[in-house]
Amino acid sequence: MGRRCLTSGSSRSHFSLLGRYKWPAVPGVRFFGTCMTEIDWVPTLTILFAGGSAIAAAAAIFFPWRTHKSQQFLEQAILTLSRAYEALSCNGQEIQPPKSNRLNWLTSARHIEQYRRLKQLIVCKEHKLVCEDQEEYWRHRFYECLKTPTPLSPSYYRDEPKPNGQLGIEPTSAIIIHDFANWPDGKQDPIDLADVDSILKRNQVLKGNIGLRGYLESFPRYKDRI
Repeated sequence: MGRRCLTSGSSRSHFSLLGRYKWPAVPGVRFFGTCMTEIDWVPTLTILFAGGSAIAAAAAIFFPWRTHKSQQFLEQAILTLSRAYEALSCNGQEIQPPKSNRLNWLTSARHIEQYRRLKQLIVCKEHKLVCEDQEEYWRHRFYECLKTPTPLSPSYYRDEPKPNGQLGIEPTSAIIIHDFANWPDGKQDPIDLADVDSILKRNQVLKGNIGLRGYLESFPRYKDRI
């Protein structure tokens, strides 16, 4: 026997009940408590599926592109710091102190400022971590380059004609470079995050290291921990 039509007399009582039922609101579907129903969820779902596919496709393109650009900015930032050091130290040949050369100081300071701009463009968390590590490496190199037994005298920097006709060091460049060489205020020292108790409990660091053990025992905060 064929399927009975929903509009047959035997089913009218069912539609009467359907008419009184409060149907839940479903996006893209409209229910009617009559013998005729209008269902338009198929084209709606098709549109939603197409939209979702487009978003997924865009994400598949955007996120790798974003990561790639972040990697490029990271690489250029590290290169820029290297160039800043090379400019100041004459490729590492003039250190403690570096040569009192106006152009060298200006070029180095410009590279440092460019590095800071590039750093702001790095968006990936992993790339930011690598960038911070590289910055600390070059900060130490700059610090060592500028370190001298006695403080540099004003004559080292003085902005006045020198025997070779060059002017002294441009003040802003000196400020930028010395600022970069110093540990930033408010920056957390990674050493503060070290689990010293766990390191000492492994008992490897002090094994056969009598000098270090005696040195640590001179500090009250370590004496009871070793």
